[in-house]
Amino acid sequence: MRKRKKFIWLAILIVILLVMLITIVSNKMFHTTYETLPDIDKKMLEELSNIYKQFDQSEEPLWNGKYSFQTQPLMLIKTRKDQGILQKTAYVINVPMDRNLFAKEISLPKSLGLPKVYRISLFPPKNLKTWMPNNFGTLQLKGKETMYYKYYPKMMNDPELYFDFSSFLLHESFHIFKQKLWTYDNNDGEWIENYPDEPEQYALMGIEFKLLDLAMNANEPRTIQKYLSDWTVVRSYRYQKWPQLKAETKTEAIEGTARYIEYRYNKKMKRRLTVLAAENKPYHATFMQVFDFISNGQMNPSFIKRSIKYETGAALGLLMDKGNISWKESIEDSPDKPGSTQYEILKNHFQLSNTVSEQEIKNLQQLYDYKNLLVQGEKIATKFFEDK
Repeated sequence: MRKRKKFIWLAILIVILLVMLITIVSNKMFHTTYETLPDIDKKMLEELSNIYKQFDQSEEPLWNGKYSFQTQPLMLIKTRKDQGILQKTAYVINVPMDRNLFAKEISLPKSLGLPKVYRISLFPPKNLKTWMPNNFGTLQLKGKETMYYKYYPKMMNDPELYFDFSSFLLHESFHIFKQKLWTYDNNDGEWIENYPDEPEQYALMGIEFKLLDLAMNANEPRTIQKYLSDWTVVRSYRYQKWPQLKAETKTEAIEGTARYIEYRYNKKMKRRLTVLAAENKPYHATFMQVFDFISNGQMNPSFIKRSIKYETGAALGLLMDKGNISWKESIEDSPDKPGSTQYEILKNHFQLSNTVSEQEIKNLQQLYDYKNLLVQGEKIATKFFEDK
């Protein structure tokens, strides 16, 4: 009986070793040029090339000179589906693997402008972490913290909004590489305790949305700055009444900047993804349309509490660009040099006081139809109460 068990385990071990040997040999010998790769892999490398060129060659980089995504260590893994476990192929970029048993450099056209790309076999022990049911993460590869990122057919050919290869990669890699030391979200910094489900709070938020829409439709920097100044006053008044809401600026800083990168890239590539993206024409919604949808019961009211801060944060970055307001240096954060959120940057830029007078807010309320917004705010507050 013992001999039989030993034989079975020996047979299993031999099969595993044979499989590993076959994958190593086939990885080294077959389909080692760009032209012989599967179409989905070629498309992935073309997309990666477009991203790298925007960072490396564009006169207006997606962020600034302090963020060079095109030099970061990256592993790209082909799976069958979202959060796939079964892997088909993996490529490594910006990690030297010339003498690695498990790696083979792929011959690429110079026109792609990519650094060395290595295809690796699927069984190196260090890669076991990538077999988890997720889409991205990090692992140590040749002493470098490397981002791994999974792509699959739907992502490349028929992606859901925000989950196309480039947009999703840009968003998550910004979190991993650029925001590694950012502290905005430390100790639940984004958490809002005792969220004020009050009509007045939502009505003031409605004024903010109107001002963002007006600014998004403007092109003259001075006009944009005027709308942003009014927006900052309304936002300050909201925080004056409900100080706990200031935590939402941390979400705007963390998630809004990551989404900003997505929107900047898509605009440069003349693609559709933009603020509050939608599937159908005109392929986006305005902030006030979202406010209307929520007040009319056409959209989940919880969206307004956090998810929309991805969009307001991104919009504020885009508007500060258009309004010639410098902000990227100020928002960058670290334990040694705390950054400022988009709201704080605007407050400092316009040299606004810490206190908003009642008369000042009344003037803005009258200018931006607060009375009707309050009616909608009552509907939103009622829906939150019903959900509880």
